[in-house]
Amino acid sequence: MTSSRHFLFSALKIVLLLAAAFLVFAPLVVMLSSAFKPDSEIYDFPMRIIPKTPTIENFGQLANRFPLYTWNSIKLTSIIVLVQLITASTGAYAFSKLRWKGRDFVFMLYVVSIMIPVQSIIIPQFLIIRNIGLYNTHIALVLTGAFTAFGTFLIKQYFMTIPDSYSEAAYIDGANDFTIFARIILPLAKPVFATQIIFSFRFFWNDFFAPLIYITSQHLKTLPLGMSDFATEFYVYRGPQMAASLISIIPVMVIFLAAQKYFVEGVAATGVKG
Repeated sequence: MTSSRHFLFSALKIVLLLAAAFLVFAPLVVMLSSAFKPDSEIYDFPMRIIPKTPTIENFGQLANRFPLYTWNSIKLTSIIVLVQLITASTGAYAFSKLRWKGRDFVFMLYVVSIMIPVQSIIIPQFLIIRNIGLYNTHIALVLTGAFTAFGTFLIKQYFMTIPDSYSEAAYIDGANDFTIFARIILPLAKPVFATQIIFSFRFFWNDFFAPLIYITSQHLKTLPLGMSDFATEFYVYRGPQMAASLISIIPVMVIFLAAQKYFVEGVAATGVKG
């Protein structure tokens, strides 16, 4: 009886996992299939996974502007991720290793800001960006994405797992805070940095909302915003959109595969202490 119950439980678990995997991969399969279909086949019912008349014309329609859009996304995402690593790691060090009055209260306020929807502050943020003359520039996107409360919290939790004895020994040897941060803490924090890079890169690479608000010039568009070029008033060209979507997931996959060695370690370690 026990073995039968165990078998049924294992079978149910496998079925649930297969169903979850199907829900995750089905949109990717449809995207891959649609990228190689002419528009007339995309709306066929019942849907065919293998195109009747495969074509690469959808990719050809990207040749005009999408290399520029892709470069804009690569440039902006790389800069923002780098800036976030600097601001989040220095903030995390101040919140985890330095002792100063009001530290825990300020950190609590900083973490609470994670719960504030971006849409609720977009109007005052937009007014500030416009009034300082940065509207319709890439600098606006860099400034609005330069700080991350979640990233600071994530890195701070990891820094707290690093024994304070390392810093105390360095203080005795005459090291200052900058030296301790740069030569002791940072080299030990590779896993959490890899984790933060994956989170930040995925978010800003796929971000449509901020570029839509701050960018109007065609040559400044990012890849997600550029996909809207194929949506006109009367028709949406799904084939080129699917081709652009297929290309857009490649950098995210590359980043994840390159950093996956540290990803699980970084996520697990941030919950050890705090």
